[in-house]
This record gives sequence, structure tokens and C-alpha cells, in this order.
Amino acid sequence: MLHVSLTPMKMTTVALTVIAVCVTFFPIADAKYLRDGQDRAEVPASVQVPVPASVRKRTTPGDFDLYVLSMSYQPEFCHQHKYDGYPGCEHPRDFWRSSLTLHGLWPEDNDGYWPSGCTTEQFNHQTVDDIGRDKFEQFWPNVKAAKNSDAHYSFWKHEWEKHGTCSGLSQDDYFATALEHFLPTPIAVHEMYGSKISKMDLLAAYAAELEDSDDEGGIVLVCAGGKYLSEVRTCVGRNKDGSGSQRIACIQAVVDEGNCGDEIFITKFYSDDDDDDGSGIESMTSMDVKLE
Repeated sequence: MLHVSLTPMKMTTVALTVIAVCVTFFPIADAKYLRDGQDRAEVPASVQVPVPASVRKRTTPGDFDLYVLSMSYQPEFCHQHKYDGYPGCEHPRDFWRSSLTLHGLWPEDNDGYWPSGCTTEQFNHQTVDDIGRDKFEQFWPNVKAAKNSDAHYSFWKHEWEKHGTCSGLSQDDYFATALEHFLPTPIAVHEMYGSKISKMDLLAAYAAELEDSDDEGGIVLVCAGGKYLSEVRTCVGRNKDGSGSQRIACIQAVVDEGNCGDEIFITKFYSDDDDDDGSGIESMTSMDVKLE
């Protein structure tokens, strides 16, 4: 048997070599996938790292250029957490089968950097009641927690403390602004529920839904594993007071977050796996989405 004795210096050299090999074959996730520390199927937890400090270069409320509005496709999120028993995944609303829901409204700079945690102002639960609990439950749900549990507010708390505090808006105004810019989902998502659609057809469906003849850079499709619809992002301009103005073409850094291939799978809720025809699913178009 061969015995090798390593001095401390040699051991350090070997350790650095192993790290270099790991980084080569298992690259650290791009910061763009860690924007919200969110559950990204394409970024294994084992390689997730803290967002670089440069991403948080400014922490002054209201010091940003635009908003990124991110919408989540809950059936895919639930599929990724199939064995976690999340209440909203076990018993989803019909609306979530045919419409993406809000993930967040994130201040962003034109150079692709984004501020985070700009103040220490804690989330106020009263905001939910001020704006309307039903709106949050329907359009910005926390599927991970039961309605009356202590954890039910955790999602909105996270979004406010990480992103909302950088908006320069009050809590009520921040959440109201996000809900006002809720992005309608085209009927094609409902029609292809549990099936697949081409990327070009889905982008065309969004363009038609939003009545955009030229929507290049306006809709960014994010897919788990590059093929399962996970999120849809768009960009919103900001007014001088920090409120959102209107949808605008996204900056290149956001466009580059789009990673869907030519064919996109529209995942079903795992609780619907035994359904034959998806009967009973509500068809929700922009005409059905009423936030007033």
C-alpha cells in the first residue's frame, strides 16, 4: 500500500486544486438566477452562493431606473416541491391553472444591477387588509403556507423587505403598484395546460394578449431546466415618485434571463395528474382579471 505524507503547504495546494476542478465542472450559479433567492430548478442548492456585493451597490430608497415585474407559474413551482405538501399545491385555486401569479416587483438599474434591503422597515400585516386580502390570495398567493398560519405573510414580508424597501414607496403604495401592473396570461396557457407549446407561439400569444405588434424585449420567458415554464418577466418604467408608469422594453440583463428552449412544457398541478380533460378549469383572460 502506498502511503503519501503531505505537508500543510502541499495539503493547501491539493485543496485549491480540488476547488478549481469543482468550479470548472460545476460552475457557480450566475447572479441573475439568484435575484430573489428563489427556487430555481436550474440552480442546484449545492452551488448557490450569496449574491455578489456589487449587485447591492446602492441601498438608497428610490435610487433605481425601472422595475422588473416577475410572474410565477404555480403548477411548475408546485411540481418542484411535489413532496413538501404545500397547502396551495395540494388544493390550488382554479385561477392558478390558467393564469400566472405575481412573484414580485423588483427595482432595477439600467446597467443590470439592483438594490436590495434598502431600509430596516418591517413588513406591516395591515397592508394586506388595506389593499384587500382576496387580491393577495388570488393574484399574489403564498402557496407554501396555510391561510391562518403564522407563515402565511412570509412571502409578502420577504418581497417588501428585500425589494419594496428600495422603491421609495409606502408599503400600501408598493403592493398596490405591483397589483396594478399584474400581467395578464394569454388563453394559450390554459389551452396547453399539461401539454406543450412552441416558444414562438407563446410569445405571439402574449403579444396578442397585450395588443403589442412589436414586443421584442417586452416579455421574457424563464423555464426550469430550460423547458418547463416557470416565470414570465416584463419591465415597467418608473415615475418620479417611484410608482410604476407603463410596460417598457426590458434591458439586456433581464432579456438574458430568458432561458426557454424552442419547445415549452406547460406543467399541470400534480394534484391534477389523474384528470383526463382538465374539466372545471376556469379560463382566465385579461377581461376576467379584475383588481379594482
